[in-house]
Amino acid sequence: MKQLNLQSFPELKSNRPEKIIQFGEGNFIRAFMDWMVQQMNKQGTFNGSVVAVQPTPRGKVVGKLNAQDGLFTVILRGIQDGQTVNSSEIINCVSRGINPYTNWNDVLKCAENPDMEFVFSNTTEAGLTYNPDDRADMQPPLSYPAKLTLFLYHRYEYFYGAPDKGMYIIPCELLEDNGNLLRNILLRYCDDWKLPEEFKMWLTKCNKFYNSLVDRVVSGYPKDEIETITAELGYEDTLIACGEPFHFLALEGDESLSEKLPFIKSSLNVVIEKDITKYRQRKVRLLNGGHTANVPASFLAGLDTVAEMMNDEITGRFARQTIKNIILPSVSMDKQMLEDFAAAVIERFQNPFIKHQLLSILLNCTSKFKVRVLPSLLEYQEKFGTFPQNLCFSFAAYIYLYKSNERNGQPFEFTDDAAALDKLHAAWKLYDNSLTGANSVAERILSDSDLWDKDLTVYPELVRDVGKYLYEIDIKGTKKIMQSLLMDED
Repeated sequence: MKQLNLQSFPELKSNRPEKIIQFGEGNFIRAFMDWMVQQMNKQGTFNGSVVAVQPTPRGKVVGKLNAQDGLFTVILRGIQDGQTVNSSEIINCVSRGINPYTNWNDVLKCAENPDMEFVFSNTTEAGLTYNPDDRADMQPPLSYPAKLTLFLYHRYEYFYGAPDKGMYIIPCELLEDNGNLLRNILLRYCDDWKLPEEFKMWLTKCNKFYNSLVDRVVSGYPKDEIETITAELGYEDTLIACGEPFHFLALEGDESLSEKLPFIKSSLNVVIEKDITKYRQRKVRLLNGGHTANVPASFLAGLDTVAEMMNDEITGRFARQTIKNIILPSVSMDKQMLEDFAAAVIERFQNPFIKHQLLSILLNCTSKFKVRVLPSLLEYQEKFGTFPQNLCFSFAAYIYLYKSNERNGQPFEFTDDAAALDKLHAAWKLYDNSLTGANSVAERILSDSDLWDKDLTVYPELVRDVGKYLYEIDIKGTKKIMQSLLMDED
């Protein structure tokens, strides 16, 4: 069978100018940012290609990328607007990959290219950190921010500080205010390395750093299905990236970017605004909160994946109703925007092609519950004067996970903050198989301001409801309670 490369597919050869340098070549950034560049090129709204730079010394993608002449396949599968989507597309907007640990000069050569205007990155949250061991004479330094500092300094020197040679910088790492964070790390290296003040001024005045919020589930290389998929494609591709059809990118910063990178003109689901807080809140509360509010109870009911949870008659209805009827009304935002997003979230949860393990969602569940679910619970009470029973039950199901680390007699393991684990396990020692004991557990846990940033026992009815559900879960299991909480309409 033929291999995906330009010899097999000469019609995919592209001579577009290299306009984007991208630090990161993993599945997500290829199936998200590069996929979007492909759509813009295809529609004729943009004419540019991407140079992908390997972010760590042990990377294995660049060699494969160059062997395939920058080509790779993105497969999008899921449910969108009520229809099943299963599409594949060869992406040809990546011109080449560079290993900076063997070819650092090739990276610096890119800085000399007047067409280069954009920097993308996805080096994981750990990649967007300051490394005190990085030095200006290293070729290259280890961290991404240090590499970018040297890249921009080389560009500054090469073009004699020309104001129009600054760049649009879009980090995609999953950190709040990631653009501001990256700029501040670069300025720290400028001070450490005693780079000229004029360069610092050029860096801050002539380069535009964007805070971003990215949203698309990318499951990556489909190793369990590769034989079937290869047969369907008719060629071999070592860099297939599978993802869901849904995509969303929010960029916070100078709106002039939309002329340079015409995402919006290309009908991509992208917003460029001066403040993207509302989009972050929408994602955290409805998508992430939708997971965290529903997964503990569904896992305790014996289910293993998000798709199983959504397909189950009881847990699926409970999840949909919790998202639409409880979480959504608690969020103060444009109602239509929330309803559209909630509908997309429910379709995404139902995606039959992605096996999202419930156990993996339970990782660090305490901090997730505090950030993703508790605000909806408290704000619902503020708005409507009563605590939402679905979320009181969700709170109890989360706490119940820590009772014995067993499900239906079988042990399970999930990781949480060590201090939180100690507190939750200690609270369960108060339980004596009675409602009073369950209330004591609830009171101990809800009173801990280290866990919740406030003492939640100031809401006696919340303590009472959580205690009641803890006891009922122990007696009946989660599914019967979920059934009793279902409303007549979804």
